[in-house]
Amino acid sequence: MKQLWSQIFNREIWPKIFSGVLFVVVFLVIFYYGRQAIIANSHPPIKLIVFAFSTQEEVLNKGILPAFEQAWESETGQELEMEAVFGPSASLAGQIDLGAPADIAIFSNIRHVRWLKISHMVRSKTQPVIIGYSPMVIVTRPGNPLQISEFADLIKPGIQLLHADPRSSGAGEWSLLAEYGSAMLESNNQEAAREQLREIWENVKLLGDSARSMISIFELGAGDALITYEQDAYLAQERGVAMEIILPKSTIITENVAVVVDENVNKNEREAVNAFLDYLLDEESQQIFASYHMRPSQLSHEDFSAIIQPFTIDDLGGWTQAYTQLVERIWEQEIAAKHDLDLNMTLLDSGE
Repeated sequence: MKQLWSQIFNREIWPKIFSGVLFVVVFLVIFYYGRQAIIANSHPPIKLIVFAFSTQEEVLNKGILPAFEQAWESETGQELEMEAVFGPSASLAGQIDLGAPADIAIFSNIRHVRWLKISHMVRSKTQPVIIGYSPMVIVTRPGNPLQISEFADLIKPGIQLLHADPRSSGAGEWSLLAEYGSAMLESNNQEAAREQLREIWENVKLLGDSARSMISIFELGAGDALITYEQDAYLAQERGVAMEIILPKSTIITENVAVVVDENVNKNEREAVNAFLDYLLDEESQQIFASYHMRPSQLSHEDFSAIIQPFTIDDLGGWTQAYTQLVERIWEQEIAAKHDLDLNMTLLDSGE
């Protein structure tokens, strides 16, 4: 027994035991962190860049992007960083055509996606998805002192109308279609619709590159009215801009679309990009969009006002016909040329 205790307390044995334990601990630490490094290397961090028209800035930065990052990392264990760039829809499409590194584009209309297909930034088989809708509305001063209720009222003498530029802004294009289409559906007379469009533009006093820039000018006191997205008008009102929001009896329903920019997406990003497009349509994200005043992709939600006579781009013959006839021929050749609506009339270069 004395011999056993003597061996246990032998000073030469303890250093060997300690060395053995230390070796095991070091081995386990190296194994653990080595395994973590292997896992991390097999799932490298992903960074996705979203180009979106500026009305979507609040909902993407504060709602959609953080929620998707969290959902992706929770599900896959892979780090994801989302970055967003905002601007006028047509301008963003032009930047992507010139090589801007967008992985996903969110445009105010599908026509801008077609530009990217022509340049092969988006594959011909890739289909954009409609992520939500917003009718075009009229914004007036509080109390609506000029008693404006329809687009036809914008022809009243003396009204100072602010307008987004159809050459740079999707809102500018949609506004033209609303001004023309509301008269066309009411009268079924093309000439009457053209005349309403011409008379409305007699009252356009300030032209900006985007609807959002026009809201900023309106907030500073310029103009009596402007046309913009319902979504953008309510967001501005929430920011404290004093205004009255008029939903005309007949107005166009805009379609906001998202698409993968195939040329910029590598194979390591493809799964996350596809998952993000799917996420934009699921119930969680649609509720987020609705909380920022975009009407859901299913066009039904009890929190939004009913539109008495809504119409869509299809009612005007589709984008190709409508853009050619209304924007290029009537507006550019007859209205813009007559009023000399050049870049000197453009006030701001930010927003959508």
